[in-house]
Amino acid sequence: MTPYENLPRSPGAASETEIQWDEAVAFLRRRLGYELPASARPHLDDLVQESLVRLLRAVRREPVDNLEALMTEIARRAAIDCLRRNTRWSAILAGDTPDLEQVADPAGAGTRLSDPVERLQFVVLEFFTVREARCQELANAYFAEQDWKVVASRSGRSHDAVRKQWSRCLEMLRQAARDEFGPLMECLGGD
Repeated sequence: MTPYENLPRSPGAASETEIQWDEAVAFLRRRLGYELPASARPHLDDLVQESLVRLLRAVRREPVDNLEALMTEIARRAAIDCLRRNTRWSAILAGDTPDLEQVADPAGAGTRLSDPVERLQFVVLEFFTVREARCQELANAYFAEQDWKVVASRSGRSHDAVRKQWSRCLEMLRQAARDEFGPLMECLGGD
């Protein structure tokens, strides 16, 4: 007997309207519970929702022949993604990570990212480098403790515009920290 026998088994036609979503939730919850280590279980509800979104996107693209296999693979990938996120944030923020200690300083000083403030600055600047160039400029100014009025006059914008932009940048960073389930959220004072 399959753990998800209530799913429709019509030949090659599992679509959004044919899926019994309550059963899909139960199946994904069981599967993720199996895939995740105990340390990641607090994220189970979020991962079930993430998996449901992936499932919905998949069945909207094309009919699914084997819904149970698809959901098993989606749950497996969601669990792997969660573990990677947690491992990535732990590696970046942990002070005793050998890989980070061996990274040479581009200026040649050979400093290590052992200070939590330096690590946080690194993470924030890397985040904005990838996502938003203007926020990276403001983050550099913030970490250099520059006055926003000076930053505004140098960039040709108003003081209020710079402050509002920085506020939006911080919110983007906080939202990413919440989405990543990582310790960055705690460093930023998020919920």
